Amino acid sequence: MRRRNFINGLGAGATLSLVTPTLLSFTPSIGAKKIGKSLNFGIVSDVHKDLIPDADQRLESFIHKAIDKEVDFIIQMGDFCFGEEKNRGFLNIWNQFKGAKYHVLGNHDMDKNSKEEMLDFWGMPKTYYSYDVGGYHFIVLDANFLYQDGKFIDYKHANFYVDDSIRTFIDNEQIEWFKADLRATKLPTIVFSHQSLWHYQWGVKNRLTLQKIMETYNDKIICCLNGHNHLDFHHHQNGIDYVEINSMSYQWLSSNYKSTERFPKEFYDQYGNLPHIGAYKDPLYAFATLDPAGTMKIEGVKSEWMSPSPYDMGMIKGVEGMVYSSKISDYEFTFKNKGR
Repeated sequence: MRRRNFINGLGAGATLSLVTPTLLSFTPSIGAKKIGKSLNFGIVSDVHKDLIPDADQRLESFIHKAIDKEVDFIIQMGDFCFGEEKNRGFLNIWNQFKGAKYHVLGNHDMDKNSKEEMLDFWGMPKTYYSYDVGGYHFIVLDANFLYQDGKFIDYKHANFYVDDSIRTFIDNEQIEWFKADLRATKLPTIVFSHQSLWHYQWGVKNRLTLQKIMETYNDKIICCLNGHNHLDFHHHQNGIDYVEINSMSYQWLSSNYKSTERFPKEFYDQYGNLPHIGAYKDPLYAFATLDPAGTMKIEGVKSEWMSPSPYDMGMIKGVEGMVYSSKISDYEFTFKNKGR
């Protein structure tokens, strides 16, 4: 049995239990061309500055590591911080990295702001865009739209707290741009989005349209990376690898598992939702390396839960590999024939 089929046969949950790094996919190297030196970049998602008291220290840990590693760029994948003056210091930590920096809009980033205000606060060029670095192509998508009465409506000022069926869409104009951008590039491509382009429950509602486009050009797609779900997870479907990047900070817990024992008492008066925050002891982030021979490696941070963990409080584990965890797994897969 081929390794690709063997891993698929195990099921998603079993895949994550294999000794890491885990081989996710294989593409033959026929006709592959080397494209120079390795490219390295840092990834962080769902810091949630406005929900967790030690967000500054968590982000500092990532930035210092990125500087030490001399990565080519860093990217944050949404739910970063509100566009308020009190968060200037947090943003200054991000800007300590003097290399290229990229942003992805998350749904909660518009809890108190419009998209235009967030673009200005972060210094982000557009809500969706693409860029080339070191012989690779990167696409950033914006899935923060309501779809109601035949119209796409931008998230702003927490208007997405509505019925789930009308939120988390990518608008038609952006889809057409995505198709044209992917068709035009000749480079191996990574797609970033805050919400999953695969997940059937918490992903983009019109994701099937996006999937069909990517499957048409799957010879170019290295993988898709998303945040949002605060999960450490991988799914392979029709030639595309979808990797969920866990939150830097926490998992949101239901009332059954909330606690006021994880942080110093004074913080619970300042952060109203803190009892629901199942925080990780250490900040989670990842570094990716794209090798010219055609290999991508993702190296993630592993931590533990702040006590009491939700499992200490009796929470059962999920199904189909959707298990809350305090880690980002390591992955390794090849893209030797993609985009060339």
